[in-house]
Amino acid sequence: MNQAISVISLAISTAALVIIAISLSYQSRQTRMSQDENMRAHHRELVHMSMNDPSLRPCWGEGTPSGSEERQRQLLFSNLIFSWYYSAYMTRDVNDAQLKVNLDTFFRGEIGRAYWSAARSGWADLTNAVEAKRKKNFLAVADSCYESAGARTS
Repeated sequence: MNQAISVISLAISTAALVIIAISLSYQSRQTRMSQDENMRAHHRELVHMSMNDPSLRPCWGEGTPSGSEERQRQLLFSNLIFSWYYSAYMTRDVNDAQLKVNLDTFFRGEIGRAYWSAARSGWADLTNAVEAKRKKNFLAVADSCYESAGARTS
């Protein structure tokens, strides 16, 4: 009888530990997602400020959009769109196929292609600085879609 109670107690304790581990894993993921959203919100705010005040654009450093005021705003806005695609992919809100559809559409536009032509090296530097396979895959999908768009427009 005592042995049966010990086995049942062990099973219940094991189940409780598994539930706690799952809960902690879920909380950790939720915390990361919250931190990511916070960073995206800050990025949106900074880009929005730059779009509204041209004197702030040089603060981004090298790679600041050039051209007419309208063109600069379009490229800054393209950065927001592209960053949204990146965030949606990183948080697994979209899969590879959905990302490809989004980027194919983005690169069909001249502004999207101009954005990637100017920004690609910076994105490559960022993704190559980490060991995350998903981030590197994002860059590969973006490059593939960009090359396909170039072939379609030629």
